[in-house]
Amino acid sequence: MTFPLTGIKVLEFSEHGFVPSAAAALADFGADVVKLERPTGDPMRQIHANRLVPEADGEEFMFELVNRNKRGVALDVETAAGRAVFERLVRWADVYITNQLPRVRRKLRTEPADLLAINPKLVVAKGHGQGQAGPDAEAGGYDGVSYWARGGVAHVLTAPDAPEPTMQRPALGDVPTGMYLAGAVCAGLVHVLRTGKGVVVDTALLNGATWTMGPDLAYSSLTGRQMQMTGGGPRSPLVNTYRTGDGRFVNLVMLDEARYWAPACTAVGLPELIDAYPDAASRRSAWGELGDRFRAAIGALTRAEFDARLREQDCIFSFYAVPEEVVGDPAVVDNGYLMAHPTRPGLRLPGAPAQFDDAHPVMRLAAPALGEHSREVLRELGYDAEEIDRLVKDGVLGSPPPA
Repeated sequence: MTFPLTGIKVLEFSEHGFVPSAAAALADFGADVVKLERPTGDPMRQIHANRLVPEADGEEFMFELVNRNKRGVALDVETAAGRAVFERLVRWADVYITNQLPRVRRKLRTEPADLLAINPKLVVAKGHGQGQAGPDAEAGGYDGVSYWARGGVAHVLTAPDAPEPTMQRPALGDVPTGMYLAGAVCAGLVHVLRTGKGVVVDTALLNGATWTMGPDLAYSSLTGRQMQMTGGGPRSPLVNTYRTGDGRFVNLVMLDEARYWAPACTAVGLPELIDAYPDAASRRSAWGELGDRFRAAIGALTRAEFDARLREQDCIFSFYAVPEEVVGDPAVVDNGYLMAHPTRPGLRLPGAPAQFDDAHPVMRLAAPALGEHSREVLRELGYDAEEIDRLVKDGVLGSPPPA
């Protein structure tokens, strides 16, 4: 099928994980994304070499994760010739997306006003650490700082008795906030369609955290305290974690207790509890005892037994999976949530989380080598071979030597 953003042209001038992941989502949805890099390249290319993220048995994957389905151009925009190419790219684009700091944008003349003067119908999308206003608007930010630490996510996901905050997983804030920025870009495209005028959209890693932390922040805004999810007394036996007899943890989440009380009791082998605790009040007064009964009953079952019984009763649950199990999860495989890499057998990367008319994103292109498509893109912009060769010779345009 033709994906919704087919025909939309995106110029990405960004680095690391957050904003490149937003552009990757737009590419997954069909956009033609050109990734513009300095001649030295996106530092994300070195993340494995710098041991910030381990390789996978010698295989690199992080740059691929956030840069698949893009074409790559390497350009020195600080030269007059490079600036001319850049402005032609801006005229070509429907969307310009960046995470450059304000001082860099001022230096390179890539502020929204500069870009909209070149292309008045442009969607200018900016990703920030903390936001476009406030005391830290000029400061940088990575997801480990702006999302994980400052946004409070680390605190609520760290056990109360832990000696230090839990370390975040790679790109844990970059990828979801990138998806939020991609959504904002799509809204911006609708604005241009309706008004004929360009628009500036902004999203920050800290803002991604505040969205994620909505229930916690709402509670704290009302009480001035933290919401306690542990240590506050017994919980409903239907919304709790248990362990099977063969050691697998399982999460029950059946919020509609009236509906699921009888099926859950039947599934775990406690049918006598159905009539003994017929209403919410009687169950709530005995949550502690009921939790103990469920814990003992589930602890006597194997994973396979538990799985079969709860499925038969149409209960809502899941075992706690490890990543290698998620890769092979039938729901993940059958719904196409992981895309096969076009040139690296075995590598699977998550596609942007949406399907259109039952079609899921696919990897059309591997992440580009530095300047891999420089010549191709400039030809599309109207440059002839002699002009392109001169730009390469002068060090303005980066392009791999012909194969």
